[in-house]
Amino acid sequence: MNMKLQNGVLIFMTISFQIFLTTALMQGCTGTSSKSHKESVGSGAGAQGEHGVVRQSFILPLGGNVAVWNEGSNFPEAFALIEKGDVEGAERTARAELTKNPADPQAMLALSASLLMSRRIELANYYATRLASLQSVEQASAKNIQGISKMLFAVGTTRNEDFDDAATLFRDALASSDRQVAAALNLGELELMRGRTGDSIAAFGQASDRCNECRPAVYGAGMAALRARQFERARDSFKQLVKRDDKDDDAHYQLAVTDFYGFQDVDAASRRLKDLATGSTDSRIRAMAESLLKKLRTPKDPS
Repeated sequence: MNMKLQNGVLIFMTISFQIFLTTALMQGCTGTSSKSHKESVGSGAGAQGEHGVVRQSFILPLGGNVAVWNEGSNFPEAFALIEKGDVEGAERTARAELTKNPADPQAMLALSASLLMSRRIELANYYATRLASLQSVEQASAKNIQGISKMLFAVGTTRNEDFDDAATLFRDALASSDRQVAAALNLGELELMRGRTGDSIAAFGQASDRCNECRPAVYGAGMAALRARQFERARDSFKQLVKRDDKDDDAHYQLAVTDFYGFQDVDAASRRLKDLATGSTDSRIRAMAESLLKKLRTPKDPS
């Protein structure tokens, strides 16, 4: 599905879960959208971009990689403020609109998204649940936010039923709208988090089909394949990204990880890591590249 954004906005809010770092298959495997760590506002493929629908990326200080999809276009003010990172302004604008019209679905979606970004998860879930009960085009987006809230609760409780509930909500969102992208990205993250790599690859594949191979979907599929030790598939994903953007240091790093751990190609991994250690503008990537380089150079214990 070659989808172009006209009336929708995909807000991809990215942060790094400690759980991803501690359960990684190997050193250096992080969440699926780590490129956006340093790109708070203004990243993404653009509304009419060749490679997808991701308009803006935001750092959400919660943990996990979560995306919010807006299918409507009747209330641009609050979403414009969200895109600028003005969460408080977005909340004020949404609440003012709801004072005039308590059942305005766009205002309710904007309010729940802004509350989510300001870490008021229960309140975000409350408004998303209200919105999900309405017959509106925003219903799928509301289910997605409910799923995000449940996923974040699940991280705190570590209860399997909470993770299952979150997955069900994301799947409901996907079934409710064939334009829904964010729920597929979130489902991919959720399944990767709990080690269901096959389901994660499938979810990111669904996102990729719906967003014309946007970066979060391709990178997510690569990370899930890496975790599943499907190294050919992982390498293909990361190569696709570096071919598309040679400055994508995250993809370069994961390609080096794949070369080393998947194919024992120390020379190829070392060359790429040296370039990153000396040339990357991202201090996080430089540090990871230097750390992995040391591991490559350390002689193995003959015993």
